[in-house]
Amino acid sequence: MKTKKANLLQSRNFKTAGVKKSNFLFIVILLIVLSSARISAQQRNDSDEIPAIAESRTFLSNLRAREVNNRATYSNAQHIEELLSKVQPSVYYYSGTVKTYGEKPVCLFTNVQSLARIGDASIEGNNLEIARISIDTSADLNATIDLNQFSGFKKLRYIQILSKVPVNEQTINRMVRNNNEKYSVFFKVQKGDSEQ
Repeated sequence: MKTKKANLLQSRNFKTAGVKKSNFLFIVILLIVLSSARISAQQRNDSDEIPAIAESRTFLSNLRAREVNNRATYSNAQHIEELLSKVQPSVYYYSGTVKTYGEKPVCLFTNVQSLARIGDASIEGNNLEIARISIDTSADLNATIDLNQFSGFKKLRYIQILSKVPVNEQTINRMVRNNNEKYSVFFKVQKGDSEQ
């Protein structure tokens, strides 16, 4: 009689333990899935924090492809190409001197030597959309391009770095500081009359 009751009791405990084990297993699997989803999202956010800096043609090509895939009605790529290729109202800031051409300038031209003082300059920057920063010599490659210098220009979204000396993505990435999702940064190597 005792063995029947003991077996019955063990059988019930086993079934209960089996249910508990399956619940435990389910919870462990659920935690692993949620954990990996969180890590994946965190990695995605970490890589999104510092946008990639690319050569101008690559940047525009990738932007056009995203716009086609998203079926965008407005083309940022086309707008950037117009900013780069057509004459626009512009501000030139070199060696502490500001020269403005046209009303409501949308382009800012400067060089790496002038960046440190750009916040002190009287630049009409309410409508600036693009800053074009030149690297003129190999010594300029040791400079820092701090994008916080542009925080006063609320509409500024694009930064093009124009280099007269050979550079690559790694060099430009090393130079640029405080890059964030607000700006699209791209570069172009210029060599005399022919450009790369």
